Formats: sequence, structure tokens, C-alpha cells
Amino acid sequence: MERKWNEVLLSRLMICLIAGMWSLSASSLQEEALFVQHTVNGPIIIQRQGIPHTNSVRMLQDPAVVWSHYLTSAIYNTTSNTVGGHVFAGTYLNPPKEAELFASGGGGAPEWGYSGTEFYTDAGDNTFTLAAVDEDASGVTVIKWTGPDSIPDWTTSFAGYSVSSYGPIAVSDDGSTIAAIAAPPGTDAHLLLFDADSATPLIDYVASGLGFPRYVRINSDGRYTAFIALATIVVFDRDLLSVRGQISMGYSNDAMDISGDGNLIAYAWPTLQVMEWTGSSYQNLWAYNPGASYYASTIAISNDGTTIVSCWYTLSFNTLKVVVHDVGSATPLWTYDYPFSSGVYQEDPMDVDITDDGKYFIVGSLGDDANLNPEVHIFRRDSTPYVYYTVDMPGSMFSVDISSDGSYATACGKHVHANVMGSGGDVVMINTDITGIADSDLANIAAVSLIDIHPNPFSQQTDIRFQIADNSGGVALKIFDASGRVVKFLNIPSSDIGHQSSVVWDGRDEHNRMLGSGVYFVHLENANHREIEKVVLLK
Repeated sequence: MERKWNEVLLSRLMICLIAGMWSLSASSLQEEALFVQHTVNGPIIIQRQGIPHTNSVRMLQDPAVVWSHYLTSAIYNTTSNTVGGHVFAGTYLNPPKEAELFASGGGGAPEWGYSGTEFYTDAGDNTFTLAAVDEDASGVTVIKWTGPDSIPDWTTSFAGYSVSSYGPIAVSDDGSTIAAIAAPPGTDAHLLLFDADSATPLIDYVASGLGFPRYVRINSDGRYTAFIALATIVVFDRDLLSVRGQISMGYSNDAMDISGDGNLIAYAWPTLQVMEWTGSSYQNLWAYNPGASYYASTIAISNDGTTIVSCWYTLSFNTLKVVVHDVGSATPLWTYDYPFSSGVYQEDPMDVDITDDGKYFIVGSLGDDANLNPEVHIFRRDSTPYVYYTVDMPGSMFSVDISSDGSYATACGKHVHANVMGSGGDVVMINTDITGIADSDLANIAAVSLIDIHPNPFSQQTDIRFQIADNSGGVALKIFDASGRVVKFLNIPSSDIGHQSSVVWDGRDEHNRMLGSGVYFVHLENANHREIEKVVLLK
């Protein structure tokens, strides 16, 4: 069956669509998968036979997960937090083909669903403005709701237009402005800019001569919209209805964000570039390169403009690198590397979102070959890497969002790995327990931290690396089997308190008997906090 994707040079971030931008039957998609192939001209998407799907795992019960919702055939494309603990998400591929609204107390059942074909969604952080782009064979339709009402305030259609990239719609935090990007096939990007109260666009702006639409972001009060036309960032001023500035990236890419006031732009692929508005144009503030083997896939700037988080993949697709910058310096506050995986299914960071003050952020990834690394990580921005929460999802995550104050988060994606045959989708709401906790309390919670387990999987022995602060109190390091039974207590010498250290586990239990092959769980805990990491023993 013919696909309607007609662009060759695509950012690797496009893999999160799986097959969302193609006209495919359900059966054909379930027999195919997408892979990223790196070339001298950048990454391209390759369609080929997928790896057979044999994993029937359902959502794991995680103490941080308030609710989860599983679709047997459809896939979740996007998810966003909005006021009152609500989550707004969009699906595609197979029925129900809906934009769905969830309430925090709804147990994972949608409050309502709005039917269509292929939805991308977003929502205002501070007001109940919900918006979606729905694409079908006739064109695209932009829809706006004032939640929690299920009846749209308005809809408006653009015949012959199509969506060419992930992230084609954005809602300002204050809910005043909606921005969408689309275009008739083979033409330049169109910015469709709306006042949230009207179905008539403020403007249908054409980025003449720049190329097809790729990605859109909007600042907190909706005045400035940044979008990508192939390899150029265009910043558009809603109040003046004119272009504020253009930035040539030199490559086609989707890793881009704009600060809350619109005065900072960050973009990246081999190098992170940070641009600052000088009063007349955007000028280079600084640049950062993590090394020749890394490429950026997604970026977030905190609304207050203090913090930039960038997420990077390798050409072997076997680890991720998370880099945190204070905006005032090109030297990172810290970097964090995920444990290595085999890379067969392409571990890849797909989305990142950050709180308004930059203190917390969430990263969603495709996950690794053996499902060893959790696909959702919530980090706390400190002077050293600190993973606050992880959630191990059954498949790959395409979209994540954390609330402005960090009190809860959401993640969604495909129920099996992005490169594996099969469909089905998951969306979760995650309670972070951040709101109302003082910084001094967080310091106590962060007193124990699992840093790495390597090698993983292992056959002879593995090194469990951790950090224990001086104020941590009593600390225990335990190994659990898959049934929840403690099989090994590992001794932590008092000399290890107050700095990073490690212990070796040889795969034996408390009676020095060699355990069988399987998945085990390492628990490091004190009275305030527990960290859990998965480890696989292969004999």
C-alpha cells in the first residue's frame, strides 16, 4: 500500500509516529515497523519487516502510577496535562481513533472521546483550553474545546492540507492562543494561528521558499510561536502578525523549544545552539557539543528561562544521554547516561518536558532491546544527576508532559516497542509527590540513589553502583526475584556512606546458591525513599 510520506530527509524524532503519517490498513501496519538509518545527510526513516511480537505484558503496577489506560489496537500519539489533574490525549491507526479527556479520579477510563481519524493534541497548562489536529484523506481539521465539556467550541477545516511531522499543534499555557502547522503536499509550511475564542485563523502564514512544516512550539502567553520549515526556525509575532526572526539551522531537525517569554530559542542535532533575542534579532548565546557520537532528539526550556534539558542518542542506539544546562553557561550542570542496552530495537529519547521553574523534568524513550531500562524517567535538577522516579512501560513512549508545578505527569505511546510488529497503546498518569515537599525534605529523599548496574544483563557478576548521603539514616540494599521474594541482602559498609560506591553481586542467593536465569530487582532504600532497578541474570 502506498504511503503518503514523500520527504526523504527526516529528523529521527519522526520515528515516534510509527505509521501515523501514512495511509495504511491496520493489518499492514501490524506486519511492519520503522527503523532509523543514519546517513551523511542526516537520519532517514526506513520501513521494513518488523521483529515478531511475542510479548503480551500489560502495564506494570507502579506505585507512582495513579491510573493507566490500555487500547488493544489503537496507538497513543500525544498526551498533555491541563488544569484539575486532567489529561488530554490523542490516538490513531485503529478504533477508537479519538481525542480523549481523562480525569485524575477516573481510574483510567476516559471522561469522553471525540471521534475522527488521526489526532495530535495539546492543552493549556493554566486554563482548560484543549486543541487537536485531526488528519484524514480530505485534509486537516483544527478543533478547540473548553474542558471538561465534550462539545467543541469550534472546528475549522483546511481541505488538501496534511501534517508532515510530529508536534503539529501547540496551545499557550494561558490558553489564549492555538498554533498549528500543516500544508498541501509538496508546498511550504503554513502557520495556522488562532485566537482560542474564534474558528477564523488570525493568519494562515506561508513560510515561502523555506520548505515543508516540521514542528511548532509556543511561548507561555501565546505572543510568539516558533515553528520549523524544513531547516529554518521561524518565530512569528501574534500581536504584530509578522515574523519576528528567522534562524537557519543548517539541517532538518525537530529538537527545538522556545522560552516562556519568547526571548530564548534552543535547537540541536549534532550541536546544541542557544539563541537570545537582542532587541532586533536572535543571536548566538552559546553552543554545546557532547561528542561526535551523539545527536540530539528533543529539547525543553523552562518557562522562567533558567534551565535547558537536551536528550541525545547514539548511532548504535544503545544508550541515551541527558544533559542539563543553566542558561547562563555552556558548561553542563551535569550529564546522565542511561545504562547500555543491545540497541537492537533502537533506544531513543522521544520527548522531554520541564516544570516552569526548571526543577524537575520528564523524559520518555523508546526503550531498549530487552526492556531493561524504564521508558519514563523523572529527574530532579540538582548539581548532580538525580532520577526522582522511573516507570517501566510495556512498550515505547512517544509523548510525555509534566505539570507546571511538577505535581503530576503523563506519558503515552505504543504498547510494544516502536520497531516491533503489533499495535496497542498505553497512557498513564503519574503522581510525583513533589508538590508541598520542602527542599530540605527533598534533600533527605535524595539521600540514596541507584546510579548504574553494569553489565546488565550479566552471567558471572554485576557491579551495582550507588550513592548514599551522610544524612540517609539506615540504608538497605536487597535483591528481589520476579515474584517479590527477597533472595539476597547485600552488605553496605559504613565506609560507603557519604559518597559514591558499589557492590558486586554474583547471582547467588542468601544461601550461596546460584539463582536461575531471569529478571531480578535491586532495591536501595532508606526510611524516606526507595529506588528500584531491573537486572537480568543469564546463565
